[in-house]
Amino acid sequence: MKTKLTALALAIGMAYAASPAFGQAIISSTGSGNDAYIEQNASVGVFGVITQVGDGNIAGTPGAAPSDPALAIGILQKNSTAVNAVLEQTGAANTASITQHAASLSDAATSQSGNANQTVVSQTGASQSALVLQTGNGNSATVTQSDANQTASVMTTNSNNGSATIHQADGLAVGNAASIVQDEVLNQSAAITQFGDNQSATITQDDGAKEGGAVITQSGDSHTANVVQTGTWFSQASVTQIDSQNTASVTQGPFADASVATVVQSGANQNAVIDQSGGTVPGANGTVQGDYKATITQSGGYSNTATVMQSNGYNDVATINQIDTHDQVATVTQSGNDNRANVTQNSGAQQGSASVTQSGHSNTAGVLQTDTWFSTAYVTQGGSFNTASVTQGDAADYSIATIEQSGNTNAASIHQSGGAVSPADGSVQGLYQATVTQSGDGNIASVAQSNGYQDVASVTQDGAFQTAAITQDNGNASTATISQQGTLNLAAVAQNNASAVWAQIGQNGNNNDAAISQGGIGLYANVTQSGDWSYANLAQSGNGSFANIVQIGDGTSFATRNIASILQTGDSHIASISQAGNANHAAIWQH
Repeated sequence: MKTKLTALALAIGMAYAASPAFGQAIISSTGSGNDAYIEQNASVGVFGVITQVGDGNIAGTPGAAPSDPALAIGILQKNSTAVNAVLEQTGAANTASITQHAASLSDAATSQSGNANQTVVSQTGASQSALVLQTGNGNSATVTQSDANQTASVMTTNSNNGSATIHQADGLAVGNAASIVQDEVLNQSAAITQFGDNQSATITQDDGAKEGGAVITQSGDSHTANVVQTGTWFSQASVTQIDSQNTASVTQGPFADASVATVVQSGANQNAVIDQSGGTVPGANGTVQGDYKATITQSGGYSNTATVMQSNGYNDVATINQIDTHDQVATVTQSGNDNRANVTQNSGAQQGSASVTQSGHSNTAGVLQTDTWFSTAYVTQGGSFNTASVTQGDAADYSIATIEQSGNTNAASIHQSGGAVSPADGSVQGLYQATVTQSGDGNIASVAQSNGYQDVASVTQDGAFQTAAITQDNGNASTATISQQGTLNLAAVAQNNASAVWAQIGQNGNNNDAAISQGGIGLYANVTQSGDWSYANLAQSGNGSFANIVQIGDGTSFATRNIASILQTGDSHIASISQAGNANHAAIWQH
């Protein structure tokens, strides 16, 4: 690093050697306990350099806290243009301070090699740059810049228990840029704060940067924040962005075990991505990786996107909250064991979409969308012991919910609700769709819809020990369909206070149970069963109903089933039962 900064000082000197306004001040000391001070005022193209070798040297005295201004300044350049300051220290417990006040088009650079060193750089004026290089343990660096087109960089290597902080304000249309790089470090903290427009911030903690912390806070328009942590178990990353059109990205991994990532955004057109990855789960020697957590919160905006990706994790959690947003997109992808995902879109989150994809065992996914008309929710799970729950309402009109599960002992639930249905006066709500598809053993599916118009509910199950239930309340022109392939299937459809509704159950296998209950006007119900031991029961209450049961198979056991029964109360009913096989039972009641 000494070679780099010495070369920088020579380059600056060569660049300005021919300038008549050029001046230079150089202080060099060897030993311990030395102090140095340079002040340059109302200058153009001046050059100040302090080089100190030894311990306990001072080039300026910092304030009580790293963020406070220096009590005494090592290099002070003010009311100037195109000035340059270079400060280099080798040793322990050294202090370095550079202030460039009202000094546009200026550069500041510091280098410290050793332990327990401290650097403070302060710049005011447009188009300035600051560079801080540190190697050693327990070091701290603070850069403060005010005005537009500023650039700040802090680089730390081979360090433990250090900190780096950058403050930038007044980005304006040109914008400022801040970067912190911490390489091969342990228990490091990095923080960037920016106020103004068009700011960009990057924090990189890599190559074994364990137990670190990274924080980026931005306020203003069109910000970009990027955090990368590699080999960073037990680390934390946080990004906060206020106002519109901001972008945030957090990457943790590989080996992001026991790490936490959080992004908070408010305003329009926000975009956030969190990517976390761990190691093999679990190891034969009992090692367990993963256990990381990711949270994205977005409030107030249009066309926001939030994405969380987690791989090779154990007991991981992903959460996305989108509040009072429109046209928002939320995506969660998890691969590994015992993962959980939660997506919430509410308070008028219209025309949004939510997608959760999980592969592995013991996964849980939940999607909640309220006041979310024209929205979509999609959950797909591969593995065993999965649970998925989707809720859309109130006013889930024109929304679509889909759950797909493959594996054993899965459970799925969809609930949709809309407003009052009054086609006569032109206010038509509903038109939502719910679809559950399951392949595997021991699956359970439930769909509940209320206050809908032309709503569709569909459950398809391929496997054994399956249960399916669809409930539609206060529906108009709604349809419900259940299809089961396997043994010991149970299916039930209930349509209450309905008008012009349609229900159908199809079962292909043994020991099937089917039940349809309808109440209202213009009811249609159909059950088709293939196999032995089947049971079908249809109950309709109202006028103008149609019921049909078709059974194919022999009732040879389980109380001599197959059994088919239809009960209709009201006027203008039609009922039909068709059975092919032996020892079957059929009954129709019309009252």
